[in-house]
Amino acid sequence: MKNVLLVFGGKSYEHDISVVTASQIFNKTKLENVKLIPLYLTRNNEFYIYTESRFNIKDFSILNFKNNKNKFKKVAFVSGENNRLFIKSRFGLKEYLFADSVIFACHGEVGENGILVSFFNMFGFGTSAGSVNALSVCMNKYIFKQVMKGLKVPVVSGFKISKNEFENKTQELKYKIRFLKFPIIIKSNSGGSSIGLFVAKTRDEFDEKLKLAFEFDYEVLIEKFIANAREFNVAVLGTKDDFIVSNIDEPLKANEVLSFADKYLNSNKTKGVKGTAKNGSMATSLKNKNLNLREDLVAKIKTIAGKIFSKIGLSGVVRIDFLYDEKTGKIFVCEVNAIPGSLAFYFFKENKISTNYLVKNLVKIAEDNRLNFNDIKKEYLTNILD
Repeated sequence: MKNVLLVFGGKSYEHDISVVTASQIFNKTKLENVKLIPLYLTRNNEFYIYTESRFNIKDFSILNFKNNKNKFKKVAFVSGENNRLFIKSRFGLKEYLFADSVIFACHGEVGENGILVSFFNMFGFGTSAGSVNALSVCMNKYIFKQVMKGLKVPVVSGFKISKNEFENKTQELKYKIRFLKFPIIIKSNSGGSSIGLFVAKTRDEFDEKLKLAFEFDYEVLIEKFIANAREFNVAVLGTKDDFIVSNIDEPLKANEVLSFADKYLNSNKTKGVKGTAKNGSMATSLKNKNLNLREDLVAKIKTIAGKIFSKIGLSGVVRIDFLYDEKTGKIFVCEVNAIPGSLAFYFFKENKISTNYLVKNLVKIAEDNRLNFNDIKKEYLTNILD
């Protein structure tokens, strides 16, 4: 029986969504040779193994977590002790379990910027997500745009503003905003789940909402607003050399842009509408037949998704978001969610891919990534220090 760590939580705006994802994957997975070990990363960057046989998201509320520590076992990693987790005992640290693979369910910055991949690689674990470089590119929306331009993949035009430029009213900032045409989109450069996303329709709104955006990030993106744009999502599962692209989903939105509430909460404006996310999850049934998309547009979206996944060097399962301007017929790539909500399992229902199959593939990918990582030479011996 293989022990595989299912890592979730973390100090992120998407902490609670990560807990929901972990519960879905843990409770739906039943594999003969794999034992998923829920490893919770708290908001204070402490690791706890969740010891219950059935995952209950209520155990992770701030109050319940504090009052029910008997359901958790605090663990630590020790330098030089690869693939092992330790607990405190009367005589110091004691080995608690061995595992060689990690499946990530941490959303947002802590899970998707490559830091956790580096951490677990350092302790000998194979990980289901892409490389540190791939994740870093996807997390930084401005850099992602530049990479997309290099790959000749269409993106919405825009530019970046730093908090320093904003606070000091620099000449560079004045030049950047001189010819702005409203409405425009303002969004966090490294955020996710529409946190720190605003629409500004006037210059006064721009100043106000730019200030709000800087509460969520030290860099923000300013983008052209595409009126009445449709947003499409597609998931990709596999490695850069062997992957499956899912069918296309179109999330519902209550306002001009897709919000956190549209994705994860029961918004009043979308309550009762088929497809509305419930209980912190985007896992709704795909109804591709209702999208009424031309076959050539579907093929184009899937081709672009595969190209991004392969060229950046991603692995595991990701979700790629697109904007479609019906007026011009143009499609634009918005971003890559390298650790998507619910691990995007619901995208593959029409491919007849079960959660068991998804997890089995992620374990295999993590194991292969571990072997590939360990095969690379990382030392070069010299006589400099002799």
